[in-house]
Amino acid sequence: MSEPVPFHDALHRLAQVGSAAGVRLVRITQLVEKNLYLARPVEFDENGYTQFVGTDTMTVTNLAEPADSDGQLPPDTEAVAVDVEGRWVVFVRQSAAMFVARVIDSLGSAAYQVREQVATGPGTFCDKTGAADVTACNLAELSLGPGAAVEDDAIVLVTILRDTGTPPVLRYVFDHPAYAKYLD
Repeated sequence: MSEPVPFHDALHRLAQVGSAAGVRLVRITQLVEKNLYLARPVEFDENGYTQFVGTDTMTVTNLAEPADSDGQLPPDTEAVAVDVEGRWVVFVRQSAAMFVARVIDSLGSAAYQVREQVATGPGTFCDKTGAADVTACNLAELSLGPGAAVEDDAIVLVTILRDTGTPPVLRYVFDHPAYAKYLD
């Protein structure tokens, strides 16, 4: 929500093509165009951190992004690059991001105003400094009852999703079994 959505390198997707080709650990330095990036080779130092190897740069194609729209990988993303027929490819996709939130108010139906929280101790939370209220949809209420059943101050785990719009819009959802308390 207030932090960048993390990316991760899906190594298992590269394993099939990586066995017969060259493999390098790289750090993305900038977007060239579409899903093409400039990258520099990196290696691990004695403390387990990565550092650049030489001054060479290489162009890598991120197969996890469409070739017909600009890529979204931030600089300094590290990935495993595989040489496939003379072209360096990576597969880095965006992770589903989640955060703990407190329900502020019902907006009717299955929509709620929520605010990101930080853990302050075992089972205790407080509002994250600077966190803005966002609208989140309770998936459990989309097909059950009239909605607005989650009580104010309930703590929920919110997932951030991108819709299929151009450009994609972030959507916030959570799955709170609001009607379970009435099943006794």
